[in-house]
Amino acid sequence: MSPEVSVKPLEFLGFAGLGLSVLLHMIFVAITLGVGLVTAIYRYLAYRRSDSALEVFARRGFRVMIVTELFSGVWGTIITVFLAGFFPGLVALATNVLFTPLAVAVASIMIRIPSIVIFWYTWGRISPRIHSLIGWIMALSGFGIPLGFRTLFSEITYPYAVATYLSEGSVNPWRAYGSPLFWSLYLHTVFATISAGAFFLASIQSLVKDVKGVSIALKYGFVFLILQLFAGPLYWYTLHRDSPYIFSAVTFGDFSPFLILKMVLVIALIVLGLYSLAMINLRNEIYRYTRYIGLIALIVIFLGELLNDGSRYPYIVTLGEGGLSLSAFFNLYMDVPASVVFVILGFLFLAIALFLVSFYYAIVKRFLPEIPER
Repeated sequence: MSPEVSVKPLEFLGFAGLGLSVLLHMIFVAITLGVGLVTAIYRYLAYRRSDSALEVFARRGFRVMIVTELFSGVWGTIITVFLAGFFPGLVALATNVLFTPLAVAVASIMIRIPSIVIFWYTWGRISPRIHSLIGWIMALSGFGIPLGFRTLFSEITYPYAVATYLSEGSVNPWRAYGSPLFWSLYLHTVFATISAGAFFLASIQSLVKDVKGVSIALKYGFVFLILQLFAGPLYWYTLHRDSPYIFSAVTFGDFSPFLILKMVLVIALIVLGLYSLAMINLRNEIYRYTRYIGLIALIVIFLGELLNDGSRYPYIVTLGEGGLSLSAFFNLYMDVPASVVFVILGFLFLAIALFLVSFYYAIVKRFLPEIPER
């Protein structure tokens, strides 16, 4: 923390609670977007090839996606609660300046949720061609959500549309999309989430011993991991150019060990994935440690978002080598003793632990065993 910036316990609670909610949300988003895309692709291929095995693969992926979507939505709501409750000033500014991008995200949610429901209830009841089209709408609409919400993260890292608003007093509804930081962040997010989602699906397929399913998911994971190997350094470079505070904290400062750990896990992901593919191609067997490849990929997502968001502390908006502290946007009407703050944080960690355990049982113990094989 910068010595000239002091953070009150309640402000720390707001920052930590918001950060933990975002981290959990991004883990589930990675699964739902990545698995959703692969599901749509293979529902279409199953229809085109009249391949029942591919349809089972798509159905299994879709069930995983549904459970994940529920958990993702819960944590998205928690993020909103933290933002509105602790940082109403930030919400007010974002709502004014980023109304159009946020409207894009909301519109995408309004398309995605009904399409998921329709896709679920019409499976096997309507034309496979129409059903696969609904699957594409479901999958692609999901990427409109970060297309909107990632502008907020872009602006608090490098105020671009906000700077125009403050200097000119007018709002350009599309200005946020002109930010050079936004597009590198968006590509970084999309490629990482699809790759992690595909690797997670490979882990799920390994648990049910679907050799072909593991092979398919691993290949998609690697395609987008390769793209991510270009998008990640591009985003790192734009941070160096546009947000030196975060770049310094991540590269040389307190958060550099997390960056090193992330790189080590990416290498482990590549090695384990390639070995798993080799075992399938040479012996038609699933390597027993393939079940952990999804967990590694999700930890990489967790660390990436931690670097992106946690490294801005004690600021909430970074400006060059410094920034605007948490207190600049904090709710002035809240006053809670420090002891209560840390009790609340303890309960939040407990809730996260229980949440992850229930997610594991929902996926592995309940939903997967119920999937029909034909």
